[in-house]
Amino acid sequence: MRSALSKTIPATNSSEVTRSASDLLADFLRLKISTNTRRNYSKAVVDFFRRTQDREVSERLLTQFLSLQQPEAVYQVLHYRQQLIDAKLAPSTINVRLSALKSFVDYAHQFEQCNFNLADVPCLKVESYGDTTGIAVAGFREMLQIPDRSTIKGIRDYAILRLLWDNALRRNEICSLDVGDFDESGRLAILGKGKIQKSEINLSPATTIALVAWLAARSNYQASDPLFTSLDRRSKGHRLDGSTIYRLVREFSEAAGIDKVVSPHRIRHSAITAYLDASDGNLRAAQGLSRHANLNTLNRYDDNRHKYQAIATNTLAALV
Repeated sequence: MRSALSKTIPATNSSEVTRSASDLLADFLRLKISTNTRRNYSKAVVDFFRRTQDREVSERLLTQFLSLQQPEAVYQVLHYRQQLIDAKLAPSTINVRLSALKSFVDYAHQFEQCNFNLADVPCLKVESYGDTTGIAVAGFREMLQIPDRSTIKGIRDYAILRLLWDNALRRNEICSLDVGDFDESGRLAILGKGKIQKSEINLSPATTIALVAWLAARSNYQASDPLFTSLDRRSKGHRLDGSTIYRLVREFSEAAGIDKVVSPHRIRHSAITAYLDASDGNLRAAQGLSRHANLNTLNRYDDNRHKYQAIATNTLAALV
């Protein structure tokens, strides 16, 4: 997808001794292996100039920004940070945009094309996984009944739902899958969050059968093709995007009569919590399922599952 940034930034001319600010930015973005990271960082730079200058990013604005002195540069980015807070963006979104600017400035500094850094611009504290309860197992079981598996769309959507639940995959992990990542023996190579190399995970027999059925329904594909593709008339055959997965999850949850808003990530929360319930709190296996690097994150799931805070509060209340 062409962004506003790609329309204004020319490709790098490697024969130039001194690169322009636009070329520097283009090179910086190309170093990001993850397509999602490139898109988010590109969006951050565009958004920075739109909010602070009320203009589209250009060679002139980039050059002016990189030429700033330390106090003015920090002031501008702190002002941008406050604009994002006032706009009530999620702290995680604000931090991604600040990280993009910081990383770009650090990259430019390596090539002696700016004399400042943004170390004095703090990111926001993010309270992770406040609500990990998700939805009940029975609710997701109802969702699995919604896709009409007599149709190619239903076959595809059912396979996606199985991956969201059985392997607690994130939607970007699903979107980035290629046909060649799937092995019919029950293995799948995924690009995990923040990773630069794919790693293999095991699939359940039910998910393996669902993926085999989806590929059989497609019939025409190569190993390098996206595993999941759009079936819409306008974009048929293109890689399925995260927003489409989000929409189909919402549609199926509403059709299943689930009251709360259900997203792909809430299904991930639900799957991890359901496993902890079913395994009597097997954190080691849950870590293998969720692929969380920090075991403390899973402790949050376990705490919420047992409602330790509510137990402590009610005990204290009974004492007085």
